Amino acid sequence: MSRLLAALSHFVERTAAVARTGLAFSPHGFDAERYEEMLREAAAMRAALDGAGDGEAEELRRRWRAEVREGYDGYVTAACGCGVIAFDERGELLMIRRTNGRWWYPTGFCEVGASLAENAAKEALEETGLVVRPLRLMAVIDSRKAGSVHRHIYSHLFYCRIEGGELRPNPLEALEAGFFPLERLPEPLHGVDRKWIALAREFHFEGRRETYFDPLD
Repeated sequence: MSRLLAALSHFVERTAAVARTGLAFSPHGFDAERYEEMLREAAAMRAALDGAGDGEAEELRRRWRAEVREGYDGYVTAACGCGVIAFDERGELLMIRRTNGRWWYPTGFCEVGASLAENAAKEALEETGLVVRPLRLMAVIDSRKAGSVHRHIYSHLFYCRIEGGELRPNPLEALEAGFFPLERLPEPLHGVDRKWIALAREFHFEGRRETYFDPLD
């Protein structure tokens, strides 16, 4: 059932993206009518998967439709995120307890106008109060390949060195923060992907330098 749910979620996301991108490039005429119909059907299926009713489906359709921009600016792509893997002098990993109560490494969506590395450093500083320097790109992780049924994200994971600051979690983004051995990470962990734990060990303790990315099927 989980595989079916993931497949249906992927289908809905792809259908909505194709419809919104189509409307961006063909806002009038026959094609536009078909894209509008695709968007309506995708919203209805998304609502059904979420156990929501017709009202929520129409609200979602309107929100998707309002997000359509003309031409190139309206091309729908996966979201871009970044994450920070940083160890202290004892070889323990920096972790934060997010506002949902689950533990994860510092992470966030990438802001327009800043590079991937700049975004990673910014997230660490904002969430934990620590100044970090990204040293290597560890991984580019596809949320769909990792089993998520939520928003499609490419997460860029950086191996970082802590260069200063003071551990002071931002209450708007983290309930607490600390350093933990990889063998005794705090629970519960956020998300469904766990390959980052092995990658963290390989980069910090085993000298790995090769970036991981999801291979072709």
